[in-house]
Amino acid sequence: MSSNIAGRLIEDAMELYRRVRPDQVVEDKNTGELRPSSAVFRDPSMSVDVAEFLREDGLDHNWSLREFAGYSLARFTAAYARSKQQTVVHTPIIEDPANPYHAEVVGHKTPGTARQMSKDVAWAHLEPKS
Repeated sequence: MSSNIAGRLIEDAMELYRRVRPDQVVEDKNTGELRPSSAVFRDPSMSVDVAEFLREDGLDHNWSLREFAGYSLARFTAAYARSKQQTVVHTPIIEDPANPYHAEVVGHKTPGTARQMSKDVAWAHLEPKS
């Protein structure tokens, strides 16, 4: 893992990964496609991992899912989060289990914002439904 645990600048183009519990993967009634529930995007301090920081250490999205069997992973850019009046801050976790790739998307998320985010994000990994 990267030894750099100090907060780093997260540029607009950087992708963020948000874990999605199996019960939070829903079918969009308009498109029929699976998407994250809006509940995934309501947390005022929403935990994410920074994809570019993972890649710097030779890791991919699977690292974010390593202890979360059955979870999916949504992805969106820092610019997208900022366009929703959110602040994106690198907040590495140094205690065990450490996560130097951790960041937070901070800000009030109205129900409308959470709904829009749930429709706009893409999948980095979609766990097959059983």
